[in-house]
Amino acid sequence: SLRIVPENNKASSISSTAYGETAEHAPGLQDILRTQEGPLNLASKLNNRHPLEGRIANWEQTQQDTRLETYRRVFGAGEPIKRTMELELVEASDFKPSVLGGSDSLHRDVLLNKDASVDWEDVYKGGFESGNNVKDFHSEMEKKMGL
Repeated sequence: SLRIVPENNKASSISSTAYGETAEHAPGLQDILRTQEGPLNLASKLNNRHPLEGRIANWEQTQQDTRLETYRRVFGAGEPIKRTMELELVEASDFKPSVLGGSDSLHRDVLLNKDASVDWEDVYKGGFESGNNVKDFHSEMEKKMGL
């Protein structure tokens, strides 16, 4: 569909077993001893969430789905398939070590129609990736290759 705003997916009820493995002898409870994750706070899954939070979280994906559907209607089925394949290729092969300036996401930005916008990540490119500080070229390559 040509949805501009993401749909409201705020949960009004929750199952106690929806967020973890169930206990073998107590099917209504989570097996927190085997998973070793600690007790689940179900109230945190329902309360303290603004109704717009779920919509904002899915904003970019909804916009991309709308663009691809528009391309399909205007140019045929081949155009969204081609763009999706190109995006997957760019994301799989776009690697440039931070020692050499970090990854250049121009091709990805063009494919996502973000080449004329400035996002937070465009301005603040830190050497920290999800809390891990990449020290040098060799450790970054080991992390990339999974060694």
